[in-house]
Amino acid sequence: MNKIYSEPITKAQSLVAGVKAQADVLQKKGIVVDVEKLKALCSSLEEAGAAQDAAEEKLKHARAVAHRCLEELKACYSDSKAPIKQNFPPEVWLSFGVVDKK
Repeated sequence: MNKIYSEPITKAQSLVAGVKAQADVLQKKGIVVDVEKLKALCSSLEEAGAAQDAAEEKLKHARAVAHRCLEELKACYSDSKAPIKQNFPPEVWLSFGVVDKK
């Protein structure tokens, strides 16, 4: 999980544990901490972080596939236009769809 999310979760969980351990002291002072809300928000953030991690992994895979396809396309394009450029003068390259100037 991303550190941006894990650190606040750890801090909130620590606060929850401390508040539970010192509940009687806080009660005497009239301090109320919504432990259940803190726990629920931690859970929600953990779920959202996991969903984000999964989406990032999927994007990483898609990006790798796209880059692989791009490299294959560039190589195929280069191999396909080479015989045209070698066998015809530059004036007719465009009629074959080759837009190179040289």
